[in-house]
Amino acid sequence: MRARAVVLLALALTACGGETEPEAPKGAPAKPPSDRLVDLKKKPPLVNTLDVDPATQDFLLTTNRGFFRISSDGKTVTPVTGTIRDAGKTATVGTFLELRATGPDQLLGSGHPDKLGTLPNFLGLLRSTDGGKTWTAVARLGDADLHKIELIHNKLYAFDAVLSAMLISTDGGKTFTEEFTPRGLMIDFEVDPADPERIVSSTDKELFRTEDGGKSWRPLTGADGIRLSWPQPDTLYRADKDGTVRVSSDGGTRWQDVGRVGGEPYELRATGPKALFLVLSDGSILETTDGGATWRDRFRP
Repeated sequence: MRARAVVLLALALTACGGETEPEAPKGAPAKPPSDRLVDLKKKPPLVNTLDVDPATQDFLLTTNRGFFRISSDGKTVTPVTGTIRDAGKTATVGTFLELRATGPDQLLGSGHPDKLGTLPNFLGLLRSTDGGKTWTAVARLGDADLHKIELIHNKLYAFDAVLSAMLISTDGGKTFTEEFTPRGLMIDFEVDPADPERIVSSTDKELFRTEDGGKSWRPLTGADGIRLSWPQPDTLYRADKDGTVRVSSDGGTRWQDVGRVGGEPYELRATGPKALFLVLSDGSILETTDGGATWRDRFRP
């Protein structure tokens, strides 16, 4: 068990940034990726989160350079430097920050201090009520590194890279049940809008599904770097590392190609059955309103 824990800890740290050169993305855009908001020399993930502020419709983007608020017209970029205080110690947060908007200026998050040696390296579940300027620890400070947080079915779902487990909470993140995931680091997951027990999740090389809330998993298909979004029960989207966008009507068993983007997708965020935002490895944000068939720029760094 100790050896497994050491391996999982190493995976969690590696996934949140390293010093090796990333693999060149397939299907890259003609214009070279920008390093304005992303340090392209660090190992992926380069982009951690894309969400939308429900009050202003600003984009909330977190990368390995920090947390940025981008105006909905893509013209203004405002860095957000947050702080967290615990046990009399204070640390800044923003780099390698996972977050999810829950209301105007209301955020849930997870990640690491910007500088090691202040607070524990794994910050557990965090909450901000001022748009990310200040954060408080909710649970598992020092123990959990949540790489994705989803709120659906009156539950909080998160993947903990330290335990390599799916965490599910029914009380807003104060307590969790834990279900181990398949071997390897999960890079994304989505929950069926019609079934709280049905979850599709991806590693760097494979897609999996559970029908019992994470107690058992089965592989669906192999593919590189699948990113997911599930806006309605019969519409599950995926974007692969090479930029191919696909849709499934049966929860991930069968897929239909619908479109393609130039660059490497890092997160899909649906705002409707056919409306999605997609962020590329350099922080570029694209939008589709026809289910992925065509895409237009919303922001280029």
